[in-house]
Amino acid sequence: MSTTDQGRPFGRPTTTAVLTVTTLALALTGCGAATLPERSQPTMTLDQAKTQIDGYRSDILAHLPVEPTTDPTAPASYSDSECDANDIGPHGRQQTERSAVFADLPLPDRTKAADAFRAYLTGRGFQVVPEPPDSHIGWVRMKNPKDNFLAVLDGATDTGRTFQLKVSSPCVWPNGTPPA
Repeated sequence: MSTTDQGRPFGRPTTTAVLTVTTLALALTGCGAATLPERSQPTMTLDQAKTQIDGYRSDILAHLPVEPTTDPTAPASYSDSECDANDIGPHGRQQTERSAVFADLPLPDRTKAADAFRAYLTGRGFQVVPEPPDSHIGWVRMKNPKDNFLAVLDGATDTGRTFQLKVSSPCVWPNGTPPA
């Protein structure tokens, strides 16, 4: 049995109690049951989310000092997916995303674009989303706290990655209302 620096025993019962309390605290706060009612509320529709994505994407592209190689006026190609429901949230919510890819840009151009991206979105009320230390290197992630839309500039600091802008929606019900 190990001891603390004050000589008191620190064994399995204490560790188990701490883990149990921590698990309960997480389950009853942002990671669990307390958020289920919020996730079951009406949302914008998936079509409205796509319209919002197009607005953000167009505005961001207009403020970047580089041009995408994908035609920004081409018919929309969205990537829709079901939201992760293992967070005990209700099934059936969807998230959508649209990207713009840029040609092989040298690092100085990527840096200028990332600086413009941050400056523009910060001015619009977006906030930087910090990444965990072992996370995706080269992303600049900005989230609008008012509507939870996320804008990501991928490959901003890594020329080995494709440089692209991604704008994604929060989880929404396809028709705006949860199933009965």
